[in-house]
Amino acid sequence: MARKVLRRLVTAVVEAVFPVKCLACGCFFHLEEDTIGHDFAIHSYSGKYDNRRPVSFVYHLMRMYLCAACASEIAVVKPPFCLACGLVFKSKEGDNRLCGDCITSPKQFRVARAPVIYDQAFMNLIHCFKYNGKIQLAKPLGMLMLVTFLQSWDADDIDLVIPVPLYEGRLKQRGFNQAFLLIQNWKKIAVELNRDLTRLHIEKHVLVRTRATPPQTGLGRKERMANIKNAISVYESEKIAGKRILLVDDVYTTGAPVNECARMLLSKGAAWVDVLTVARAMQNW
Repeated sequence: MARKVLRRLVTAVVEAVFPVKCLACGCFFHLEEDTIGHDFAIHSYSGKYDNRRPVSFVYHLMRMYLCAACASEIAVVKPPFCLACGLVFKSKEGDNRLCGDCITSPKQFRVARAPVIYDQAFMNLIHCFKYNGKIQLAKPLGMLMLVTFLQSWDADDIDLVIPVPLYEGRLKQRGFNQAFLLIQNWKKIAVELNRDLTRLHIEKHVLVRTRATPPQTGLGRKERMANIKNAISVYESEKIAGKRILLVDDVYTTGAPVNECARMLLSKGAAWVDVLTVARAMQNW
């Protein structure tokens, strides 16, 4: 009891001196001790993604970084959605099915999944992560992806997890590849979740971006597809021959980067490629 009181006192003092600022809207907010953050999410996780309370899981996981209002606005991906690219249909009627784009333009990858929808609040959060150096977000966002992975895939069906690469110049400028940061602690988090991912191998050097491309942000669908075309190469292709691959990135909008990566991986002998991102746009921009 004394320790708990002392912890609350320390938290109150820290907040008074260094108030917590919401990374989505910029307001200052109060931390609800013992009911938010990574440790609480680990404690509440039941071993699979409980579809009866996914919003609660996401809310508590992100409340270290978002105010209550912004955390509660995070929209979780729910059916119906496209069986291939994971696009969430605006109408809540009907079953999961292929979207029009996947019917007319089949993707190189098999399926793409994401835990949350890429709305304004989550867009601000991702921008803080990628462009403002808030790399502490890698831990909760990575856990969110891992839980979705454990829900949507049998871990034994995946041989390699590969992040979408950055061009060397942009990597030096930014200092990190956000896609790799999201998955680098998966095995450690899996142990906390009582899951075994020891056979899962993360390979961050297989894919290489061979030329600088303008940022995808602000580009339309056709521009994004043209921007990334022939900008990806496979290094040491023997590592991916016959392998079942999970490709990871931060956001799926048009799907152009992951589709190009999947195309190159398949051309070098990969058995198949699936895609996992943190967020999914509500339309194929």
